This record gives sequence, structure tokens and C-alpha cells, in this order.
Amino acid sequence: MRRRDTLGKTPRNWRTIVRLPAFLIVNAALLLVIGISTVRESYRGWSVDHEIHALEAQASTLEGQKIQLDALTKQLGSPDHIDYEARAKLGQKKPGERVVVLEGYETSATWTGQAGQDDTLLDAPTIEPKTNPERWWSYFFQRT
Repeated sequence: MRRRDTLGKTPRNWRTIVRLPAFLIVNAALLLVIGISTVRESYRGWSVDHEIHALEAQASTLEGQKIQLDALTKQLGSPDHIDYEARAKLGQKKPGERVVVLEGYETSATWTGQAGQDDTLLDAPTIEPKTNPERWWSYFFQRT
């Protein structure tokens, strides 16, 4: 009977031995799958947070540019600026004014004066432009 008991118990021991590693392998595989999915979701959350911070920084930069553009729009739309541009670029004048526009310079400069105040400017003889060597010669050697 002892052989039967040992023979009878032997298959039960193998079943428990075979079941135990299989159970451990299944649990290890399940733990690995859960761990990988947890790490992947954590990385996705981190990347979304990083992208949100980048977009917030970009939005604040764009807001600053919008404020600057609004200020520039108000400045360009002001009556003083419109008057200045009309005088400088279009040569417009107010009634009773004379406009002298100097051309050939990098920036356009205008001079406006009241009529009758400086009539000598129109009657003055025109001066021929001198070259730089002529200007130096007259500066150092001619006293006028």
C-alpha cells in the first residue's frame, strides 16, 4: 500500500509543481504588461504636459505681440500721425502754409511755415552742390 500511496501521491506533487511555475509565469507576464502600460501612460501624460507648457508660452508670446500691434495700430490711426504722413508723403498743407519738401535724403523731411514770414527762401539764388574735395578745400583754405 505504501507504493500505491507514493505512486498516488507522486502525480499530485507533479501537478502542484507544474501549476506553481505556470502560475508564477502567468502572474509575471501580467505584471510585465501592466507595468509597460503604466510606464507608457505616464510618458504620454508627461509629453502632453510638456506640449501644454510649450503652447502656453507661445500663447503668451503671441499675446505680447498682439498688444504691441494694437498699440501700433492706435498710434498709426491717431490724427497727428495721419496729418504727419499726409504732409510728409503726399505734400498736403493747411490753408495759408507753404510746404518745402527736401528730396534725395534717406528720410523725407518737410518744413512748413506760414505764408509771408519767410519769402526770402523763394528769392534766394540756388547753390550748386559741391563735391567733397571742393568742400574740404573751401573749409581749410578759403575764409568766408
